[in-house]
Amino acid sequence: MKFRVLADELRRGIAEVRWPEGRLPTEQQLAAEQQVSLNTVRRAVDLLVSEGLVYRRQGSGTYVAPGKEQGLVVGVTVPSMTYYYPRIIAGIESELAAHGAQMLLRSTAYDLGQEKQAVEGLIAAGAQGLLLVPELTPGTDLAAYVAGLGRPAVLVERRQSSGTDLHEFVCSNHAAGGYMAAGHLLSLGHSHVACLARGNPHAGHVRRGVLGALADADLEPALDLQLDRWNPADAEDVLDRLLAAGATAAVCFADREGALLMSAARRRGLRIPQDLALIGYDDEVADLAEVPLTAVSPAKHAVGRLAVQTLMRRLAEPDSPLQQHLVVPKLVVRESTNIHSSMRD
Repeated sequence: MKFRVLADELRRGIAEVRWPEGRLPTEQQLAAEQQVSLNTVRRAVDLLVSEGLVYRRQGSGTYVAPGKEQGLVVGVTVPSMTYYYPRIIAGIESELAAHGAQMLLRSTAYDLGQEKQAVEGLIAAGAQGLLLVPELTPGTDLAAYVAGLGRPAVLVERRQSSGTDLHEFVCSNHAAGGYMAAGHLLSLGHSHVACLARGNPHAGHVRRGVLGALADADLEPALDLQLDRWNPADAEDVLDRLLAAGATAAVCFADREGALLMSAARRRGLRIPQDLALIGYDDEVADLAEVPLTAVSPAKHAVGRLAVQTLMRRLAEPDSPLQQHLVVPKLVVRESTNIHSSMRD
């Protein structure tokens, strides 16, 4: 994603009128200044061209498009550029482009210190609005956090588990995702369903949905377990506990945990889904598992677009009521729960 980082830097330079004559440095100059390859520079410039922010003049160079120097600038922070968030970023990019706005993007690597620096840097660079995915620590007052930013902000994929939020957000409805995952297993006749997760801001919502579906069917979870982080040895231990509990199916948060558990089960000679049906969550790598995982798939692109629309409304109507949006995921059924498909294979 180096080209995206460079594109972000070029957007900031345009917003700051770093090149008042309107002509960007040559690609060779940018490659040397930023210590990246020419290919990275070309991809970054191609992205800005596609956004209408700059244009190339044959034999002359790359120029800022007329009227773009003082356009709306939106700052965006995400904790990762490689998992879950790329499709949200793509949604944000497409919607900002439709509004003629520029994006300044920062990755915080799930680190509070980097997050603080990133947000301060975005504000210093002139971001008029913010789309943020903040880290959540115990006792975090999200409303106070947003109010302290001093400019309109919409949180993305972050809200209070209690539902007492007093700020604007756009989030996937992960409780609904957990509910539909457990409901799918119940519809297949499973009555001993486990809920397995790792520590994550979304895990509590998913768990609430899974347990809610089981409660509505007058069932208790066969196993309700959360680990800080899974590795292959953990998966072996979880499998032992699943088998001891008599579980025939499990909802795993997320895809990686489901794939690890599947590998452990197959090493023991268990059949997926005949002996153990599994559902993953996020649908990032679910289709790459040994037996493709049925998975809950959040509508990430739609979340990104709706976040921009919410921010644009706040900027246009500062005194309008706060808006909070929950986007329901979908369930993608694959072989890990589909016994008929597995038998054909």
